[in-house]
Amino acid sequence: MKINYKNRWDNIQSNLGEMDAFVSALPGNTRYLANSDSPPGSPPSSTMNYVVIPKRGEPIAITSSLEEHRCRHESSVKDVRCWTTYPDIASDGKSSLDVLKSTLSDIKAKKVFADTKIRLGRSISISVSSKINELRSIKSKEELDRIKKAIKHSDSGQSFAHNLVESGEGLTEKEVRSEIDYFMARKGIQENSFGTIVASGPNSAHSHHSNTDRKLELGDPVICDFGVFWDGYCSDITRTYFVGGSPSEEWKKIYNIVMEANTRSTEALIEGSTGHKVDKAGRDFIRKKGYGANFVHGTGHGFGLEIHEYPSITYKSRVKIENSMAVTIEPGIYIPGKGGIRIEDDVLPYGSNPIVLTNAKKEIY
Repeated sequence: MKINYKNRWDNIQSNLGEMDAFVSALPGNTRYLANSDSPPGSPPSSTMNYVVIPKRGEPIAITSSLEEHRCRHESSVKDVRCWTTYPDIASDGKSSLDVLKSTLSDIKAKKVFADTKIRLGRSISISVSSKINELRSIKSKEELDRIKKAIKHSDSGQSFAHNLVESGEGLTEKEVRSEIDYFMARKGIQENSFGTIVASGPNSAHSHHSNTDRKLELGDPVICDFGVFWDGYCSDITRTYFVGGSPSEEWKKIYNIVMEANTRSTEALIEGSTGHKVDKAGRDFIRKKGYGANFVHGTGHGFGLEIHEYPSITYKSRVKIENSMAVTIEPGIYIPGKGGIRIEDDVLPYGSNPIVLTNAKKEIY
């Protein structure tokens, strides 16, 4: 089903207040406002430098001459204006910023919101606004359908990873990562949400480990963290498996503490709550069990067109939880020099009954 871009433009326009326009320069936001549907299995692309949403009228996309054809073909915005990449073949030699300034002059914009700092000169008053992040956080049915398909592919990948790791004694982290990525590619995935993480043994004590040539050893915890793009939207799932399939009693205890923390934070993800309360629900349980200092990151984050989006689910976050915010819940315990456990689900707030979108098996130890 097609994304309704006009609704997005209308939402921006209704939040402009006394401002004359909104200027988007960040890639995730330009995709949100102007890109057309991506082919299944592919990542979103951004061919635009800026998207301008005037207070009245149609949006305007600004791109390079090299990307003009692609932008006109892919973008939902019909008014496409170009800057020239190579001065020696250019008729005017304008930069992207020059075209932005002339565009704002054309629509008589004197006061604008933007999603990041842009130097527009003294004639235009610019204020940075994060409102688009809030708008993006509430996912439409069409967006959720794409996210669910991405999750379904990641669930399948996690099932493959589970079997691979448990029987993978002697394989290196890089080999396991390559096997997972190849499995996903055979399923039609053109790009992952981020670089697949395979962290084994003591390496799993590092929450964002870079894969190495370390060989998996019997009894190792192995964190497998990956996601995929589908129709421009992504997934993000983590599971922890054990080489040989039989964790030690100590690791089994820690695994089940993380599982319970995951459940408690998920149950706290209800409409009207806050990111702080969701984080606190799982963190307090981990702290009570004596591992508070070993939970070294936030509980989760939003995701959609990008892997990290608003809102953040951390102890500092006072953001109000709303229905249809797609977020991760990913508590972890990391023991320096020994290893770590992380269990991450993709979850959707829905009144007082949050929906876990992830189906990859986790009740395994």
